[in-house]
Amino acid sequence: MSNLFGIGLSGLSAAQAGLSTTSNNISNVNTPGYTRQTTQLEQVAGGNDPGGVRVSGIQRQYAQFVTAQLNDAQSTEAATTSHLDQISQIDNLLSDSESGLAPRMQDFFDSLQTLAGSPEDAAARNAVLGDAQDMAGRFRSFASTLSNMGDAVDDQVTSAVSQVNNNAKQIAELNQQITVTRSRTGAEPNKLLDQRDQLVSETSQLVNVDVTTNDDGSYNLTVGGQSLVDATGSHELATMADPNDPTQQRLAYKSADGSLRAIPNDRVSGGEIGGLLAFKSESLAPAQAKLNQTAHDLSAALNAQHSQGSDLNGAQGGDLFTSSQPQTYGAAYNGGDATLKASFVDGDTENVTASNYRVDYTDGQYQVTRTSDGEQVASGDSPLAFGGLELELDSGTPEEGDSFIVRPLDDAAAAFEVAISDPAKLAAAGRTDGASNGVGDNSNANAMAGLQQASVVAGNHSFSDNYAQLVGDIGNKTQSLQVNQNSQSSLTDELTQAQQSVAGVNLDEENVNLMYYQQMYQANAQVIQTASTVFDTVLGLAR
Repeated sequence: MSNLFGIGLSGLSAAQAGLSTTSNNISNVNTPGYTRQTTQLEQVAGGNDPGGVRVSGIQRQYAQFVTAQLNDAQSTEAATTSHLDQISQIDNLLSDSESGLAPRMQDFFDSLQTLAGSPEDAAARNAVLGDAQDMAGRFRSFASTLSNMGDAVDDQVTSAVSQVNNNAKQIAELNQQITVTRSRTGAEPNKLLDQRDQLVSETSQLVNVDVTTNDDGSYNLTVGGQSLVDATGSHELATMADPNDPTQQRLAYKSADGSLRAIPNDRVSGGEIGGLLAFKSESLAPAQAKLNQTAHDLSAALNAQHSQGSDLNGAQGGDLFTSSQPQTYGAAYNGGDATLKASFVDGDTENVTASNYRVDYTDGQYQVTRTSDGEQVASGDSPLAFGGLELELDSGTPEEGDSFIVRPLDDAAAAFEVAISDPAKLAAAGRTDGASNGVGDNSNANAMAGLQQASVVAGNHSFSDNYAQLVGDIGNKTQSLQVNQNSQSSLTDELTQAQQSVAGVNLDEENVNLMYYQQMYQANAQVIQTASTVFDTVLGLAR
């Protein structure tokens, strides 16, 4: 008889546990990271007699493989989205038919054509300078906007890195708590496991992380081949100036001694951070390069032509626009104190490109490599000539292994300004044998206007063609990213549904479970009531 009571009581206890688990599922239906739980029951061993039922555990319905796939998909989608958000701003900026740069260049060359028709007209001369100033101002404005975007991206990366480090610290703490709880209770700490998996999911949306599970159930996380969480705890990421090029920000790993080690961009391909780094290197930098190339070649071509003419006073024309000078930077690890100076070679403008160069000091010589394609373009002692540049030792002494970066056109658009303010100094007339052809001559104005369609940008494009190529490249990249983002979003949705079909709470299913455990409870209560009735009957017979 006591066995009947025990069986009924075990059933009541199991039903209560099932009701509790089901209620917990329902209450957490909208809780981020919550994994549906089920009550695991097993028969109580009772020899030849039934022993009732007991709760063997509360099990998470965790789909490890699908969850890992979902994290990877979310990481890729976050990277694509962050890249797309940034490049869309450039696309809108460049393609604006009213405020874009193309209309300003067209206005400037139109005013040169007008000047060619009336080389002595004051209004025409003023119009040329006015349109030149508008065009130069638009170059500077675009350069400033792109530069500010780069600074904003750097700030976003720094903020995201801080969040990654915070998540890593919490994951390491949860690793320890989970291990301790398992060893002490022998039960699965489901709440802690959910919290850890949610943090991993959030981290994967910031940067691509590789997750491995140890024998004790703790997680190891790595980023770009560097350990973020391991058995010793959490480690930190940081941002730093590229050791080779201080103008560029890099993701870095902070070693135990506090030193920073740069992580190559190609090893950080996912998450918001990966997308932002890809935007800077694959979209922003090329856009800035083309803008600077156009500004430099426009300035150089017009200055060269303007200097061949005569102004209203018969004097030879000077520079029409200002131009920037190449920038050089020494690597952070250089042992020597040498500084290098680069300058443009007069008359060799067509060979100047926005491609940067790395200069390594090896075996007492400088070796110059173009960074865009890895081609060695020059070697020898100072001075060296390559790509329309002359490079020479400015001060100090280099040491073996020292390295430098030469950035020829970094400031070309930002420094683009009109060099003259007096309309009379516009050299519209030509010169023959060093003398002016006369104030009524328009040959040099015609020659300057003709530069609009000349292939003077990088030696094979016109100004308008080069700018149109920039707009087209950005537009095509934006469209491609939009397609990829849509595709990746669909994949993420599919994987989310697959993951939620296992781990998510289904209210219809939980309502059925509520009725099931309610009936189970009532049935076991009836068993106890029956046992009580039988017991009373037995007592009555005994009297």
